[in-house]
Amino acid sequence: MSPTRSETPPEPVAERTDGDAGLRISDAAARAGVSARTLRYYEELGLLTPSLYTAGGERRYTSDDLEHLNRILELREVLGMNLEEIREFLSLETRLDELRASYRAAKGATSKKALAEQRATLEEALVLNESLAHQISTKLERMDGFRGRLLHDAQRCRELLDELR
Repeated sequence: MSPTRSETPPEPVAERTDGDAGLRISDAAARAGVSARTLRYYEELGLLTPSLYTAGGERRYTSDDLEHLNRILELREVLGMNLEEIREFLSLETRLDELRASYRAAKGATSKKALAEQRATLEEALVLNESLAHQISTKLERMDGFRGRLLHDAQRCRELLDELR
């Protein structure tokens, strides 16, 4: 589970060194097609934390934050995941990113210890990838079953209409 942000915002940062001052919460919400309350709620749940805050403590969302938000919305809307499923899914994806970085950092090493660490990293990544794929497969099976029932009902309506002709 991801930790939630503490009540006190992090050290205020008005602008990043790359010049990105971030979007206000209302602008970020409008760009994503959600309400500002949704962004605050996702923050309360630990799903989305703005990268920047003004000196006055106002949230500022960067393009990376918006990308993360779009991932949350994709999991919610396309795959029909609830917020707890999204939290778990994102947590596993974050761990996979860490494993990728660890694997790349050790790539090319030839000691037995380094090779054993790479093997362990790949084994963990395999388990996590299979877990994510299983979660999606389960959702798709349920969606396919639902679609099948709808198509069956539609066919039955066609048959009844044909009888009335």
